[in-house]
Amino acid sequence: MSHLLVTNDFPPKVGGIQSYLWELWRRLPPDDVTVLTTPHPDAAEWDARQPFRVERTRQRVLLPTPSLRRRIDALAAEVDARVVLLDPALPMGLVGPGVLGPGLERPYGIVLHGAEVTIPGRLPGARSLLGRVLRGAELVVAAGGYPAAEGVRAAGQALPTVVVPPGVDVDRFHPLTEPERLAARRRLGIEPDAAVVLGLSRLVPRKGFDTLLRASAALAVTRPDLRVVIAGSGRDRARLERVARHHRAPVTFLGRVADADLADLHGCADVFAMVCRNRWLGLEQEGFGIVFLEAAAAGVAQVAGDSGGSHEAVVDGVTGSVVARPRSVADVAAALAALLDHPQRRHHFGVAARDRAAAEFTYDALARRLAEAIAAV
Repeated sequence: MSHLLVTNDFPPKVGGIQSYLWELWRRLPPDDVTVLTTPHPDAAEWDARQPFRVERTRQRVLLPTPSLRRRIDALAAEVDARVVLLDPALPMGLVGPGVLGPGLERPYGIVLHGAEVTIPGRLPGARSLLGRVLRGAELVVAAGGYPAAEGVRAAGQALPTVVVPPGVDVDRFHPLTEPERLAARRRLGIEPDAAVVLGLSRLVPRKGFDTLLRASAALAVTRPDLRVVIAGSGRDRARLERVARHHRAPVTFLGRVADADLADLHGCADVFAMVCRNRWLGLEQEGFGIVFLEAAAAGVAQVAGDSGGSHEAVVDGVTGSVVARPRSVADVAAALAALLDHPQRRHHFGVAARDRAAAEFTYDALARRLAEAIAAV
């Protein structure tokens, strides 16, 4: 079915949402796909390589203005889109039912990721607007059970929802042989004989890396080979470095890692850990956690904090551990120790994680689910 995706977040911008949308939409029949998105310095070259049509606005941020509505209607008519998919729900979604003026001429759907529905869904005024947007949608594409449930909560009724979680490329992310692991560590500057706990994400307080550092400092007293490797950049890095110095945590900050190195970085770790946590009385939670799936596909056991949809990405006691109290240094240390000190258990979790990623989270299968939902509108 021909459709139009309107989003603020699309490559060549880099990020979890951008990756999620591109990995799914590039697998749909290209003649059915048109994307309307924001400008980017590298857009011309990138757009030319895509098999589907990409249109870009002059505005750096898409807002539900009358001019944007007119452009959406005109483009949807030009490509004969049977449905317009809007991302994010707020404020972009307001253009769908016409909260601020006339609505779209064609049926619309909404894409839900997590934070953009959780926060407004719990604030009275914003919840009313979000509920109206969701109740008018012909389709809700939810990136996991958590945003799907938050959408129903905000709408106050059942919604025409398809759950399409983030996926992973299981050919790109795969277990490494021992020689490959050692070669990857040497190339990335990681000690070859260390017990490596990898953390990879945008560095913000919700990800819980400060608790991971405190826990690793406690564990290092009796485990001199322990090394925490944190990859990524963000506003929390300076604070994390202070925490590491104060507690003498055995940590290496890699900074932003090239996309081409991500598979090797995951594959050379012994454990992946991101003890994400809720903040602001539950207004800020983890949507899902694509990095958990990348680690799983690489055959690496994971430790997650119980926040939002993280328990969907990590199955407690099967592919890793979900820490119920992610702010507890003792609980996080215990979860790490249970994997670091028991190689067989760690291996068992890694194998199960790889099998689950290959069976349930390949983007090819998820794209087919998305295509069927769009066709059913």
